[in-house]
Amino acid sequence: MSNRPRLFNRLPQTLEERYFSKIRPKLYKLHGDHHQTGVRKGRTLAEHFDSACQFVLTVSKLAGIADQKRAVLLAATAVHDLNKIDPSGRKVKQLARDKTFLQEQLEQADIAGLITSEIDLELVRRLIERHSGHNVSDGSIFLPQEDDDLERLTAILIAADLLDLGLENQEQLFRKLQTELTVALGRSSHLFRVRVSEDRGYMTALLLGACDEVLRTYGLTPLAIFPDGELFEGEIAPEQDLTREIAASWQAKIDAVFGNNIDQLVKPTKDGIKIRTPAIQHDHQEVLSAVLALLEKKKANFKLDKVNADLDKWGKQKVDKAELDHAASVGLLPLNNSDEFALAEGLKAAYLSYRQIKPELSPHQVWEKIGVHVGFSPEQLSALEVFDAQYGRPLFAAKAVQTDLEGIKAAILESLQMRKDCLQQQKGADVSEELIEAVAQTLNCPFVGGLDLSKELTAYINANPRERCSLGPTKSETEDLAEMPTGTKVQVFSNRLPGGMSSDPRRQAEPITSLAYQLMTVGANFPSVKKEPPYYLHLTLPKGSSPELLRIWRECLQNWAATNGDGGPVSIDWLKLYKENSFEFRTEKIVGFAFPKRPEFVHATVIIPLTWGDTNASVALLKSLRLALELSLSSEFGFPFILSSNMQVEASTNAYGQVEGIPSSLQPLLATENYQSGHYNRQEAEVILKRLRCLGNLVQATASLKKFDDCLYDLACAAAQPFSLYYVLLRWILREQEEPNLALMWSRICEPLKSLESLMPDENASLLTKYLKEAARIAAEAHLQGSSFKRTAQMEPFANFIAKVRSQKSYMDLEFLFAALVRDYYDRLNRISDYGGTKTKLEQIKNYYSVIRKLYEEVYQARPEKLLVDQKALESAYLFFLEEARQEIKNKPETKAEASNA
Repeated sequence: MSNRPRLFNRLPQTLEERYFSKIRPKLYKLHGDHHQTGVRKGRTLAEHFDSACQFVLTVSKLAGIADQKRAVLLAATAVHDLNKIDPSGRKVKQLARDKTFLQEQLEQADIAGLITSEIDLELVRRLIERHSGHNVSDGSIFLPQEDDDLERLTAILIAADLLDLGLENQEQLFRKLQTELTVALGRSSHLFRVRVSEDRGYMTALLLGACDEVLRTYGLTPLAIFPDGELFEGEIAPEQDLTREIAASWQAKIDAVFGNNIDQLVKPTKDGIKIRTPAIQHDHQEVLSAVLALLEKKKANFKLDKVNADLDKWGKQKVDKAELDHAASVGLLPLNNSDEFALAEGLKAAYLSYRQIKPELSPHQVWEKIGVHVGFSPEQLSALEVFDAQYGRPLFAAKAVQTDLEGIKAAILESLQMRKDCLQQQKGADVSEELIEAVAQTLNCPFVGGLDLSKELTAYINANPRERCSLGPTKSETEDLAEMPTGTKVQVFSNRLPGGMSSDPRRQAEPITSLAYQLMTVGANFPSVKKEPPYYLHLTLPKGSSPELLRIWRECLQNWAATNGDGGPVSIDWLKLYKENSFEFRTEKIVGFAFPKRPEFVHATVIIPLTWGDTNASVALLKSLRLALELSLSSEFGFPFILSSNMQVEASTNAYGQVEGIPSSLQPLLATENYQSGHYNRQEAEVILKRLRCLGNLVQATASLKKFDDCLYDLACAAAQPFSLYYVLLRWILREQEEPNLALMWSRICEPLKSLESLMPDENASLLTKYLKEAARIAAEAHLQGSSFKRTAQMEPFANFIAKVRSQKSYMDLEFLFAALVRDYYDRLNRISDYGGTKTKLEQIKNYYSVIRKLYEEVYQARPEKLLVDQKALESAYLFFLEEARQEIKNKPETKAEASNA
């Protein structure tokens, strides 16, 4: 389909970028409708070529193949199934040796530019001929010009061809792939599949990112991405259980998200200023600035009497007089002003931060480290031992600080770095059990320990019905959440507790499930004011996508989000979308795409909330679906999608698209023959997009921007019976313009209206249109109308027919009815015409009403009640068809010739 959003706003720099920007769209254009059979049933030839091309790009780079040979390998892969392309049914070997045919296919796929010489073309031929795995029969393997890398390149192409085989036994497929990759990489090769049991949005994306990060440290490389996980390759498999390490990396990524607001992570408490663990993942200077800001507040709130009470409590009451005197003799004196109080609080903050290091430092070790930075002597450090390490020492050590605040700053920064280093070294030693269990529950791979399913089943069975999770299945203990994240529609079933308001019910949620929704609210670029729940657009990378596509996709989303410099939602220029079918992003404050703030929120899937403010739910669905289809069906993207009002959905592996919650009023417009199951295949999705495009063009040509949504909803509902669109369109034209030019308006709406009718065929409506257009043509040629150009005068002969039908008596048969119509209207024209009636005019009126009679008999079975139900639609359509007929008559060559002669 044309006019798609472009993935690249720059010239491609690498071979991968060239493939995604130019070659991949061409493959879908050429082979997008070519369905396969057998083990690849359900996938088009374009999808097979695409998966294979991405795989060879990834593996050839991993294998260290030279760029020019990678380009040749890519060209061969893009056309490797020549037998499926050729309509004559010749074999691959025959076709590969047909040089003219091979060059034609390379040019059609827009990859001829990758072939720079006859040697390259010969290499393409040999790769295609050998990719099926059969023995070489032409003896070329013994020739001296045989390429040294041919065996490795062939193995890569064979592996790419095998990747999307629908084998029931995955181990069998892995063995085949491993055999080829061992040849391609020149070493032992093993494959490992990582799957996720459920998609929790940003939470799952961070988990896959953590798994990727940990497995890379053990020498495993991601080869392909699937909707439910990722495929890794490595020479050897890690022997130990990596559950805790993955959980630690996951925890760090989650902490980094919530740590954006450092002020929330550096908190003043009654025990001192505490720096929470998530803060150490961020810029330490920002953390230090937050600590210094709190020290200034402490200084401003200094109260001497309260400090004296603390000095008495931690000094005289805890320490002997002799020890106090000894401390005083080495310069450890009680503080007595606000500056010294700020230093004391700084010392306490540094102490608390050092104590968070794992394994723990003793109080003596902590104060030794602090002493190095602030200039304490060994005698002073020894004298401090008698005081309480956390509460007493800062009060008596503040006066002895030699470096003022600079030494305390250095101590805090050192503690933060040590905490960060220790956390990375521990690899999961300090991770909550909840997160470790969540990794075991979600990930299915050889490196993650199994889950005790009996424990999960017991939790589900024993859960109090009032304490079950409102957001999904109950797998662990839940907690009461009085307020869910703003702007999320989460309730799957009613779970209101006594005392809760009906408008804002209290819900129960598991900690991990609740965390997933909180990640969405802080991780997406929602508008600052969110009143209405969004729609969620779930886009999934196609099966077998390369890590490079993920990188480019992330970069694309970041660039789109950057359109709004304030970090809010991003909308599109609706006029350009409806007039030109093109995307142009612009800044918005209230409505639009709430793109993710971080690239790591995107992995196998991405969730994009669509916010519409206070609008009709059906209109929000229509606009959301239009945007979803425009993105999903782009030849540069080609991403399967789900549109839902829920953040957590169960994806279907066999469907291209899915829309949840279509209201009955929109079913005729948005449903297809196979939609009963709730899913679209790619062809059905394209049909729905064409319908929505036609609908958008009609709205744009008819209504003003202020009335756009209202008109869209009216037309969408009217599409249940496409013929009724004529009446709705005429009503909106008259509403928007007092004296509309119907000829001009018809020229604007006729094309999209005809296209929409062709996309929603109705045999009855087709026959109705045929007869009504024929009658309008006769009326235009014979000037069968009233004496003015008003609407009532234009439809006068047809209105007379409607009036006769309405007043038809039981004794009036059709012969009587239409004979009376002909006579009455002939007399009417005689009265208003300057030239009087003629036999020709009488024949024209007879012809006109004979067509109307066919319409009445064949479409409505001569039943007045059925005709009168469609009266307004018939009259509106007649007016438009009359304008069309006049325009056709005006544009006829003979008519123009007569006009020029006159």
